[in-house]
Amino acid sequence: MTYAIDPHQSWLPLEAAAAAEPDPRKAQLIAEVGRHMEAEITGQLEPLMATLTAEPVYHFWGPGDPMVLSGQDTIRGFYSDMIGRGGQQFEVVVDNIVASDSHVITEGQVKQVYKGAALLQMGITSVGDTEVSEDSLWLSNAQLITVWPADAEGKLIGEDIYFGENPMTTLKPIDRSDLPPYYEL
Repeated sequence: MTYAIDPHQSWLPLEAAAAAEPDPRKAQLIAEVGRHMEAEITGQLEPLMATLTAEPVYHFWGPGDPMVLSGQDTIRGFYSDMIGRGGQQFEVVVDNIVASDSHVITEGQVKQVYKGAALLQMGITSVGDTEVSEDSLWLSNAQLITVWPADAEGKLIGEDIYFGENPMTTLKPIDRSDLPPYYEL
């Protein structure tokens, strides 16, 4: 069955690209990004943190001011909060993977489910002509490029995340049948 969002498909293109990559260093880096993505989306904090260097730095670029997070404690707190509220259950549709000896770049879309109650808390009361109700479900689908720098040992130095659009401008209504059985609301 095809779902509107299927987070556990996110790392499969990275696994395939790593297996097909003839250069051992590039294959190592692609595989590490895949491990990072799988641990993040499945909510495994310790394996996720194990993919990072001692002093990771994240940059989030997009609408509004950029956000910068740096250091193990800050990144751990960011992921702990995300996992605690179920926000890690997004899907990255990876269309392109480019690797060098020091970076991996992934390009595609990021899909995220929002409960109506969360949108209402953000001040979003309607999407187009449709009013948002507390129990409604909404899917965003925004363009995303992520640059994944890595150190000499193959650990990720962080992420430079570029959103091509504001995810809130892409919202579409969905219902529970559009989600895979493992998805937790």
